[in-house]
Amino acid sequence: MEEIKTHIVNLDLPPNQRWSFLKAYTKEVDELIECYLNDFTGAEFIFEGVEVYKKQFVSESYVQEIESIAAISDFSVNEILVANLYYDILKLYFGCTAFVTWNGNEMLHARNLDWHTDDNILSTHSMIFDYQKNGKTVFKTIGWPGFVGALSGIKPQKFAITLNAVLSEDQSELALPISFLLRDVLETCNSFEEAKVTLENTPIICDCLLLLSGIESNEKVVIERTPKRTATRISEENFIVVTNDYKKLQNGASAGNILQATSCGRFDAASKLLKTQKTVHEKQCLLVLQNENVMMGITVQQMVFNVTAGAVELVCT
Repeated sequence: MEEIKTHIVNLDLPPNQRWSFLKAYTKEVDELIECYLNDFTGAEFIFEGVEVYKKQFVSESYVQEIESIAAISDFSVNEILVANLYYDILKLYFGCTAFVTWNGNEMLHARNLDWHTDDNILSTHSMIFDYQKNGKTVFKTIGWPGFVGALSGIKPQKFAITLNAVLSEDQSELALPISFLLRDVLETCNSFEEAKVTLENTPIICDCLLLLSGIESNEKVVIERTPKRTATRISEENFIVVTNDYKKLQNGASAGNILQATSCGRFDAASKLLKTQKTVHEKQCLLVLQNENVMMGITVQQMVFNVTAGAVELVCT
């Protein structure tokens, strides 16, 4: 199996220089952006409002990072921005099963990233990004070249966050993109509690489920969000599981949506495995993720964050 590439994103550099290493991956960037944008075919109206949205809700730092990527790619700044907003616009393509388990000494945070793409390029182009200041890791994310936000990330010895998709009947809001919020939290928050409060209260653009783990046995929650509502689910057991449906928030759209067709089955299967099998090591967590009743046909990444040790285990399928 090909080794997963890890690249340093130097936060001490100006934003327009942080991703300069992507000059070696222009083919991968263009393939990924084209893949994302193909899913917007027939929805070109999205591009009509993106300039106004960018000015109001995307920080100048992110804009400069995206501009630097556009400079080495075949796509415009706004096309790359829309690709980075993929979850916020088209989350129905996501599945995902995730869990956190306390093994008595360490917190292990595991997740399957389920995302349909052609030619398996999300798997083959996956990378680990090590965001550093003064030569030291601040946080790490698992993503792809050209994607500047975070869907899965860890702040070593502090906390880890992963995003699962969900649908409600609540209207979307003009607010911060989810993946940019997650990166902001990883960069600026310094504790589980600070991250939790920020994720619970920051206005967001659309629905999501956020699995947050810390380094203490009780630091494991699922934050259920819509643009207007928040509920935080805790667990009295040594684990907590999340798939693609709300457990605390009332949701009139629950019947029959594409995300929830397998959500309960995966939730029940993962919960049963965590009750009956040992998950004291990363490899044992991966076995849960790889179970036939948990893993989906569109799974592209399987990861385990050891929050206590700050380690990342990643398998691309």
